[in-house]
Amino acid sequence: MKIMNKTESVILGMFFGVGPIVFCFLATMVTASIFWGKEALGPWALWSLVPGVIIDILFLKKWVRNAYRMNNKILAGIYLFYSVVALGMGMGLPVLNFVLGIMAGIYSARRTHFAGADQQSRNQVFKKTAVFCAAVMAVMCCLITLWAIAGKMIGYRFETSFLSFTLTVPIFFAVVLIGGAVLVLLQYRLTLTAAKITIKLLPATGNL
Repeated sequence: MKIMNKTESVILGMFFGVGPIVFCFLATMVTASIFWGKEALGPWALWSLVPGVIIDILFLKKWVRNAYRMNNKILAGIYLFYSVVALGMGMGLPVLNFVLGIMAGIYSARRTHFAGADQQSRNQVFKKTAVFCAAVMAVMCCLITLWAIAGKMIGYRFETSFLSFTLTVPIFFAVVLIGGAVLVLLQYRLTLTAAKITIKLLPATGNL
């Protein structure tokens, strides 16, 4: 039985394949910076990609083939890694993290469909996936808070054409708590909704 079409294989290949390359690149850059200084980053930049490419050559086909049968702990680790990378790429704004949550919802729907799970089991998986993504968003909010504190945002004076204010400690933590709660709830809702919409679009029987 056909498990997935070519388009889906390419998407999954990109998702699983980028991880090792990015991880090896970041690990090499950090290590080179610590031991040899920033001047060593240039020479190491290209070579840092080689281990990730080798890993993909050896394992990527197997990962794609078993994409819907992977251990949940491995999937959680991949999601956490991508979440940190997405937060960094967004310069502290978790826009890309919402995209990851939506992708997780779509993945959970297709995984349960492939496994032939009943409606009750599907709903449980969807809720667990949404809770996990929301929990990761909470962790990302903590990182954003630490980033803001390290960047000395408390006491910073904001001046716009509409308003001006100083980010005092009470205002800062009010923004953190309220904003964080909104982000976490939104991530939960987006992930759950993506899963429910996807499962409705999938055929009741047959191939994925």
